[in-house]
Amino acid sequence: MMKRIIGTKKFKDSLKFAINGLFEVHKTQRNFRIQTFIGLIALITALFLDLNGVKLLWISFAVMLVLLMEALNTVIEKVLDYLHPDYSEIIGIIKDISAAVVLIASVFSIVIGTIIFGESIFKINPKYGIIIAIAFLVFIKFFSRGGKNNG
Repeated sequence: MMKRIIGTKKFKDSLKFAINGLFEVHKTQRNFRIQTFIGLIALITALFLDLNGVKLLWISFAVMLVLLMEALNTVIEKVLDYLHPDYSEIIGIIKDISAAVVLIASVFSIVIGTIIFGESIFKINPKYGIIIAIAFLVFIKFFSRGGKNNG
């Protein structure tokens, strides 16, 4: 019986710490607040449309993925700032890559939203979502500089 009580207390403490972290990222990170608002609009819109379970799952996944990546980006930035408060080119590169992860998740969400909401609300072909994904990848390929052989 004692083990169960201790386990429950540990779980409650862990949950409390997690909620504190969630509130901290929401309070301090403007982009997280914006993404939370957009995600809320997407999820509420999805509720009012006649979407099947799979489409609802994809919308939910896309929203949560962006929030997750933004929170991880914040963790990476905070840790790097703590460990290396002075300017460092490599730290800047790591932060840029971390921000790129959020961008990729955001584009993924736009693709999902275009496919599902575009078809359901505007009756547009779901292929437009794929066109957005292709355009993003083409942008990366042709407008980025660097790599081993710059190609």
